[in-house]
Amino acid sequence: MAPSSRPLYLDYETSRDLLLRFGPSLALWRAAEIAMLRRQEFVAPTLDAGCGDGIVTSHVLARVDVGLDPGNGTPETGPYERFVASSIEEAPLPDRSFGTILSNSVVEHVGDVEAFLAAAARLLRPGGRLILTTPSDRFNDWLTLPLAPYAAWRNRALSHRHLWPAPRWSDSLRRAGLRPITIEPYLRRPLVTFWDLLELTQTVWIEDRRLMSLVWRRLSPSTLHRLARLLARCDLGATGAGGGHLIVAEKSAG
Repeated sequence: MAPSSRPLYLDYETSRDLLLRFGPSLALWRAAEIAMLRRQEFVAPTLDAGCGDGIVTSHVLARVDVGLDPGNGTPETGPYERFVASSIEEAPLPDRSFGTILSNSVVEHVGDVEAFLAAAARLLRPGGRLILTTPSDRFNDWLTLPLAPYAAWRNRALSHRHLWPAPRWSDSLRRAGLRPITIEPYLRRPLVTFWDLLELTQTVWIEDRRLMSLVWRRLSPSTLHRLARLLARCDLGATGAGGGHLIVAEKSAG
């Protein structure tokens, strides 16, 4: 499970779409997640646990058998053949029915990670893989202000409950019957700090509107083009440690 040292890039078209949909801060983080996920192999049948609006997954896979999310309503976009409004722990799905379970930036929000992993293990076929992304334990240290009260405030705002180091992930995966294959970092320290600065601009309001939203809506096509080119040229990877983990684990064949 050696950390990756390969550069990590996302193409221009996807970068532009993310900037249009999400604005600068979320686009940066999602770009890294998508670039990491595109390196993985997804064996059908596939399940997207915590699929949300489906935008990220639609940039990774052309087809997903089941999208799963406890929120109300079906995703407005996404490659889902079927949508189930449920958490993975309570999903009415057959045991050992999926070759791959994808979960992008979900586990840091759930109440019980161990229950989440146990449910994933139950739903995977022997030899099937869980592929997930999540902010890492370095997230707090790399924010704009490396102070505990500031990190606590940011994590409350982002509904983060769990930011674990790689060894803790490995232990929890093994307890659930999942063998860790790789835990790879993405987003080096300067990019996490820059992301946080961009996020902070979202907290500035003018009357009833966010200042960044007002500015972003008025960007010219040429400016958006330049920003998308910059994002596409940015190495989103990390060496040794990163603000996020890509985690791949395999269900035991027993």
